[in-house]
Amino acid sequence: MTERERLDPPEARVADIALKQDRMLGQIGMIVDQVSLHTVRLDDLTRRVTSIEKKVDSLASGLATVTLDVSEMRQEMRQRFGQLEERQSQLAEKQNGFEMGLNRLMERQSKLEEGQTRLETQLGKMNQTQDLILMLLKEPLK
Repeated sequence: MTERERLDPPEARVADIALKQDRMLGQIGMIVDQVSLHTVRLDDLTRRVTSIEKKVDSLASGLATVTLDVSEMRQEMRQRFGQLEERQSQLAEKQNGFEMGLNRLMERQSKLEEGQTRLETQLGKMNQTQDLILMLLKEPLK
């Protein structure tokens, strides 16, 4: 303590201490106000984070559902493609069968055309023979 402080009356010192305490209480009040403001902001952020977490959970659930749906669709598509490939093979077999049948029909048609040509040739010969017979019959007997 300084000599002056020893000489100050106690009331002045009490007043000085009271003034310092008032300032400190004012500063503590400001700190409490700031803490309260930050607490309110933190509560708001907590609510927002909770809301976002719920949305993320909902999105994750939806994504899981979509993933399962896509997986099922892929499986169905694979199955359908398998069925299409099987049908395509069956159609190719049928087409081969039709082509073979068509080839046989064309061969038979060719044989029929050959037979028709022979028949026409024989018919021509028969007509010639008939004409000869008629000509001979028309001639008087000698």
